[in-house]
Amino acid sequence: MKTAVITGTSHGLGTYIAKAFFKNGWHVIGTGRSARPDGFDEAIDYKQFDASDATACAHFWEQLDVGDGEVCLVNNAGGYVGGKLLETKPEDYEKQMRINYFTGVYMSRGLVEHVPSARIVNVLSNGAMVVHANNGAYGASKAAAMHFFQSMQKEFPAGEYQVTNLYPSAIATSGPNPEAIDPSDLAGLIVEIAESKASYYPTDMTLFPTQK
Repeated sequence: MKTAVITGTSHGLGTYIAKAFFKNGWHVIGTGRSARPDGFDEAIDYKQFDASDATACAHFWEQLDVGDGEVCLVNNAGGYVGGKLLETKPEDYEKQMRINYFTGVYMSRGLVEHVPSARIVNVLSNGAMVVHANNGAYGASKAAAMHFFQSMQKEFPAGEYQVTNLYPSAIATSGPNPEAIDPSDLAGLIVEIAESKASYYPTDMTLFPTQK
């Protein structure tokens, strides 16, 4: 059995990723802070909890039995808070770090504790690498996540955990947009990475729309 654990599936890109894995025959376990989204096939499992909570993440992995099959963790959960320095409240900085950084840290830690080998695909942002004005809270949280996952790439051999970081620009989760990446295409890429049997794997990929 192939198992895909996907965070942030209650809305947006996460729903596309969950459906793409399910279509390809994976056992899909979606997670999110909100209630189970409409439109999910009944065979898709959904666990409602706050993945930025270390205890909740530990409990999730303790209860999960994936057997000896392939496992892919997709750290997709995230949020955005923009604004100038004095417009951004201290709690906004903390919220960005909890959602965009700690969620991936705690979910990945739980995976490593309970699953001896897996693929980990992280949906980050090109904002992790390119500094923009009025983007300190979001950009810093994504940069922290980038550093953490690049450290994982060096800590573990690829035979144990293959860690791929994706840095997309705008994603058209609110509707068609020729200047943004189609979420179905991005979801398809993530499934391709999870299923690849090639003699290599991508570590860091920057993604831009074909029309700008």
